[in-house]
Amino acid sequence: MKTIPYIPLALLLFALLSCRKEVNIKPDASYESQLFIESILFPGEEPRVYLSLSQPFFNAEVTPQEMFARGADVRLSDGTQSEQLRPDSTFDKFRCRWVPYYKGTAPAEYGKTYELSVTFQGKTYTAATTIDQAKVDLDEVEYTAEFFDVYGGHDGVILRFRDAPGENNFYRFQMDRFLDTSRHHAHILEVIVNDCTNGEKFWITDLGRTIFRDENNDGQPMELYAEVSFEYRQGDTAYIYLQSLDERSAAFYEDIDNQLQSILNPFVEPVFLKSTIEGTLGVFGSAVRSDTVLFIYPQANP
Repeated sequence: MKTIPYIPLALLLFALLSCRKEVNIKPDASYESQLFIESILFPGEEPRVYLSLSQPFFNAEVTPQEMFARGADVRLSDGTQSEQLRPDSTFDKFRCRWVPYYKGTAPAEYGKTYELSVTFQGKTYTAATTIDQAKVDLDEVEYTAEFFDVYGGHDGVILRFRDAPGENNFYRFQMDRFLDTSRHHAHILEVIVNDCTNGEKFWITDLGRTIFRDENNDGQPMELYAEVSFEYRQGDTAYIYLQSLDERSAAFYEDIDNQLQSILNPFVEPVFLKSTIEGTLGVFGSAVRSDTVLFIYPQANP
């Protein structure tokens, strides 16, 4: 009778995990970049249109400057006047990099319909939006130490307001505040090295990833729970808004959130983005902000 040698389980697992094989993957030389367009118009604000080119998965050039679609002809018309948008940029002090876009000089106006035209590399893409969403103001903003959604448990803020009656409404959270490099991004944390601000405070806009609908709540009081993206300390101040988005833009950002869920959870069915711009990928829409609410954090991060 043969004796089978006893191999400790830990040793067996080590042997299995120590088996590695390097695989060299060559980027596809035939890859063709696709234009991505993103623009949301706000009444009273100068329009911005972000144009970027998609890159192969292993491409090292992924900053906004490197992906910016230069040389495009970008025009915005309200039916009576047309304006050509010019290249401009802002400096992202959190990531220490420039973010380019095309910018207009005429502020968008409530009640008007705008048509966007983008001509790039011999192709023209068009889309339209009407700024007619109801302005819905916040009644109350409250801190919550914990709430649960599809991503798990979080701390955040509770937004309370009354829905605008008689129409389908789509809402998104926005928080603006000053912070410095001691406040990390909740998901990136200290991975990003910030060496350009030297302790200076800078302005950050935090947009909620979740789109809220007024389905079955038309004209009723609503309560929304929102997770914030940046760390905070007791006494930090912020300015909070409620965005009212047009339906097609809301659906686009909702698809992006569902895509994130499918990446994090293998049991969630993947979602394909439904572009609002025919012929390419992207979104052109509009939103109306509520009046701002000053919010002061009652405690530090849990």
